[in-house]
Amino acid sequence: MAGGRYSSADALPFDIIHLFFHWLTNYADLASSALVSKTWHQAATMRLYNSILYTAEMARQNGRISSPFDVLLTHKDYASHVKHMAIQSVPTTNSKPNDAFTINVARCLDLCKNLISFSCMSHGILPSLISRIAAGKPRLADLKLEAVLNRPETQLLLGVKTLRRLSLDFPTRVVLHFLPDLVQNNAANLESLSITNSFDLDHEYLGIILAHVPELKTLRISDCICITHVQLLRVIAQCCPSLTSLTLMVYTPYQQVDPQWPLFLALKHLSINVRQCDKDAVRGTLGAVLTAANQAALESFTLKLAERTSLPSAVLEDLIKHQKGTLKKLNIMNTDISAGQLDRICAELSELQQLSFIMSLGVEALAGAFVKSKKLTTVIDTISATGHSGSLAPLTSREVQRLLKKAKNLRTIKLTSRTYTSSWNKTHLEMSLARDGHPFIYRFDGQTGQLKERPSTKSRKQNVVVS
Repeated sequence: MAGGRYSSADALPFDIIHLFFHWLTNYADLASSALVSKTWHQAATMRLYNSILYTAEMARQNGRISSPFDVLLTHKDYASHVKHMAIQSVPTTNSKPNDAFTINVARCLDLCKNLISFSCMSHGILPSLISRIAAGKPRLADLKLEAVLNRPETQLLLGVKTLRRLSLDFPTRVVLHFLPDLVQNNAANLESLSITNSFDLDHEYLGIILAHVPELKTLRISDCICITHVQLLRVIAQCCPSLTSLTLMVYTPYQQVDPQWPLFLALKHLSINVRQCDKDAVRGTLGAVLTAANQAALESFTLKLAERTSLPSAVLEDLIKHQKGTLKKLNIMNTDISAGQLDRICAELSELQQLSFIMSLGVEALAGAFVKSKKLTTVIDTISATGHSGSLAPLTSREVQRLLKKAKNLRTIKLTSRTYTSSWNKTHLEMSLARDGHPFIYRFDGQTGQLKERPSTKSRKQNVVVS
């Protein structure tokens, strides 16, 4: 208080202050805001400790910096704010998880009663945490584990009965043995199931698992070498006819489509990772998988090939024929698109809003295609996303400006370590750029044709807003 009045920082209702902090994503800004007043400290703390992420970089600096778990044990009242916790790596001692770190994480899990999601992709520490995860977490809805567990540890998981999303990587045979029971225990709420890198899961056992969740909406089966894509599609059609999102990996030779080939009417999102290298096999396999989705109204389609090659024309024809009025997101990874194919994609997929592909074409070809799309707002260079080098150098800022000037519907262009966003103000095109973490502002004058660049004074990690 000052002069008998509250400071302006505390004058707003707490609900409004809390809503304000909900939109702050920069941790430095949140930490600074917490120093303004007691009210702001309370609101900022709720946002700061809503999610706990422990990264490989933190693990490397263990002992030199305080971990978020150290802070939670010092300020135990903060634990009530923790809704999400993800452990990507753990510090080690003599090639084993650090004992002190493991104990601290376990103690924190005991304190975090309001946990909604938990992810642990380091199996070495997981056995010590299972009992804490399975007990006293009535709101736990999302569980992602590197599931290298033995029988007693797996049996403890059966106590979890509130899951909406379950993801298991490298599940052991024991985990797979108890998976039907775990799925059945959560059948009332389970919407998403992901099983990856399993060398024991076959289609018959997958059918037993899926039989408990006929209303499942999202399924991801990847790197499970005992299941072919043909077997997978048939099992899904039989057990989960209401599936809306499917991610699968194809690695077996092409198999001819038979008259009883399953159809998925409710499918909205389809992602295919093809490990085959033979072009004819790839073309036939993709045609077979897309046949299953021909009568569905796909909103997104993702395709990733094992080796960089051109987009099979039959795949594009299939998409345009059956999905031209519904497809909103198209992601083509490790695949070259010709100028003619890009023209057809932009002109004939009338609802397309986001396009991800290898931007190896010239600026004029790109601009000529983008201008044909009425709703396309975002384009992403998948060479940038996958970290591979392209056949052409990334677009320069002036080339991006030329694209945005011609295709005025575009709002975002993502390139190697650069993300451009744009808006039009009468004759002026204004672009904001995040480049290697450094925001810049560009202003293009439509009358003089000049493009000016100046560093933004905004925070290094904060989005730049151009007025």
